Amino acid sequence: MSKLSQRDNFLYLFVALVILLAGCAVMEQFFGTGQGVILAGLLFCMSTSILGIDKQKSTTRGWLGFLVVLVFISSLISIFETINLAMLSLVALILFIGQYLKHATKLILTAPEIDRNQIVGSICIYLMMGLWFAFVQLLLLEVLDGGFNGIEYGPWLDNLSKMIYFSFITMTSVGYGAISPSEPLTRFVAYFQAIAGVFYLAILVSSLVSAGLTQKNNS
Repeated sequence: MSKLSQRDNFLYLFVALVILLAGCAVMEQFFGTGQGVILAGLLFCMSTSILGIDKQKSTTRGWLGFLVVLVFISSLISIFETINLAMLSLVALILFIGQYLKHATKLILTAPEIDRNQIVGSICIYLMMGLWFAFVQLLLLEVLDGGFNGIEYGPWLDNLSKMIYFSFITMTSVGYGAISPSEPLTRFVAYFQAIAGVFYLAILVSSLVSAGLTQKNNS
């Protein structure tokens, strides 16, 4: 097995993210819930994210590893209905993705040259942004016992696929209307996400293209 390096770490993460997103859709389509499988896919994706971080950054890897374990334990407890620790799981996921987004964005912006890994990384950041907002909205759904038209209050793993759909539809400014926020806080997060999605495409991706053209002209 080839060693995971800084030149291909985003490719591994991209594959993991696609597996997670497709897995959530398949489980909802054919099995209704599949909480255990969705949780396994989520943990696989998180673990892949950690493997892509330089081993010298032991503090960051340790912190993210702790969050993975926290998500695993709290989610299992919630699945078996011993104690409802949904809020703890969601807060840990929000912190995890937020920390990783900070790391990934810095890695791309400070890259000495633009290559395939940076391009794939920019796609991964976009997908992770969508997941981050989805978990924020799931947390609000838990806190408010609702807050959306089209999504009923229930176990967050059961609602994950629907909220991911709503998140990316919002971030791309498509807005089909099948799911819509009904509370001030959920509406705020929705329009803030739409703004963030537009600015991301306008700023980061255009910066990559500009840097790539400069690199080509200098070569």
